[in-house]
Amino acid sequence: MIWLWSGAGRTAEDSLAQARRQAEEYAQRSDEYRARPARPLSVEEAQAKKVIVEAAGILAEAESDERFGQAASLYRQAVEIAPKYDAAWSGLGNAYFLQGLNLPLEGNSAKEKKLELYGRGKEACSKAQTLDPQSPAANLCLANLLLAEGEVKGVVASAWVLPEVFKLSDKVAAVDPYYDDGAIFRTFAVVLYIVPCWLARSFGFAPEIILPYLDKAIERAPDRFLNYSVRAGIYQKMGQKEKALDDLGYMLSHDPAALPEFQRENRMQQQKALRQWKDISGRDYPGR
Repeated sequence: MIWLWSGAGRTAEDSLAQARRQAEEYAQRSDEYRARPARPLSVEEAQAKKVIVEAAGILAEAESDERFGQAASLYRQAVEIAPKYDAAWSGLGNAYFLQGLNLPLEGNSAKEKKLELYGRGKEACSKAQTLDPQSPAANLCLANLLLAEGEVKGVVASAWVLPEVFKLSDKVAAVDPYYDDGAIFRTFAVVLYIVPCWLARSFGFAPEIILPYLDKAIERAPDRFLNYSVRAGIYQKMGQKEKALDDLGYMLSHDPAALPEFQRENRMQQQKALRQWKDISGRDYPGR
């Protein structure tokens, strides 16, 4: 289990040391998992995988609801080609998640549309889980969908899904902890953005303990800006403004195209970093 709470009789320093050790163990586990030979695909799965690659390419650059919808349509084709291929189902769930996330959270109609997409995403991910209960993609996506649903419904709803989110994240950690460049650790950090610290702590979440895991994620994927953005948010929440500005400054001073498959995401994080920089410092970048 991810080490998030100091526990009775344990100092903060002891907990951080334990988290650092576990982050190293998790990195090794991910490397070992990825070194295993992939299972052979059936003829149908191989055909579906070609469609999945095309869908993933669209999803990586999608900025409009129409493009997200096109990606989801391709994933639905993949599901029709190979209905027992868990990657097709988890990909479909993720497409619905990102499409919903892209919609503005304003007005009842927008909220209803978001919840509808998140519901479809949960159905797809649940199907993927049925086919492979240990699927990192399915378990991660379902955790993200639960949090996203909670954000739409409000703080109380968010809090009640935390135990299930933690359970799903632990399933990912049991297989490939640094799947998607440490996504489960970003998922835990999102809790800070959705619920107050005191409420998160009541469910066993100690925000500062997530930092060693994010540190390791950044070490492993230094060009993935999203991890810097999440860590900056945690530092800001904890009142460590200079450290937050350091992470924001890194994103703003580096090339978003350094990681081609995440160019759009990196550009989006840079725009977010500009706003967050001014929010923290009271000045436009690079002023402090």
